[in-house]
Amino acid sequence: MPPLVRISDIGMYLRCPRLVYFEALGSSPWSSVPSNMILRELALSISYLEPGADLEGYLISELRRAEEELPVIYRDMIDLSDLKAAAREIERTVPLMAAGLCTKLDQIIPSEVEVDLRSDRLGLSGRLDRLITRDPPEPSIIRMGTPPENGIWKDDRIRLAGYALLLEDAYDQRVNRGFVEYPRAGEIRSAKIRSTDRRRVLKIRDRIRQIKEGRLPDRPKNAPCDRCPLAEKCDSRRSLASKFF
Repeated sequence: MPPLVRISDIGMYLRCPRLVYFEALGSSPWSSVPSNMILRELALSISYLEPGADLEGYLISELRRAEEELPVIYRDMIDLSDLKAAAREIERTVPLMAAGLCTKLDQIIPSEVEVDLRSDRLGLSGRLDRLITRDPPEPSIIRMGTPPENGIWKDDRIRLAGYALLLEDAYDQRVNRGFVEYPRAGEIRSAKIRSTDRRRVLKIRDRIRQIKEGRLPDRPKNAPCDRCPLAEKCDSRRSLASKFF
């Protein structure tokens, strides 16, 4: 049986297929960004918010907790001075975050966080940021960037479709909707799970399997090479290949 393809692999593929290739060789394209780590902790904590609680005060309290616990969890992976600077920056934005989220929380609560899903039948696995425990269950993912003017980004639609497929396999129920949370902007967007995105998930799954077997993919024209931590390795591999072909 082929190894399971993670939804995070699909996210890497959508950014640039070569990230999947180099990660399979042991080169991680990700680095720890303190502000993103804190924002993720704040977003996840919302699932534990008591009904009627003051959201702004709760987020400030969770910010303090994250500032204390993240260095324990990640140790050498995080710089303490960068973490403190990020915490102060986020603290200034908490009032706006709370004002934006307070009227939208019923979309994502009640819920469970960091739910592991897998399907041998589909050949997919993933850790879902938030599982909204309705009938049927619905997926929600947390993104650190800014949302588009309307709806959600195309790449996020495909990630949602991947998690919807996993939930359908686990619960034997059709999942027609998902959510994307943009905590920095205080936004929660709902999106319909499209059949075209489901199909694309399965196609990308097959391409990722080929890449992990050692096939170097073409670099897309819109690849974010200028801010890629693996750009030097990518250029070296391209130069080496040019000597043989």
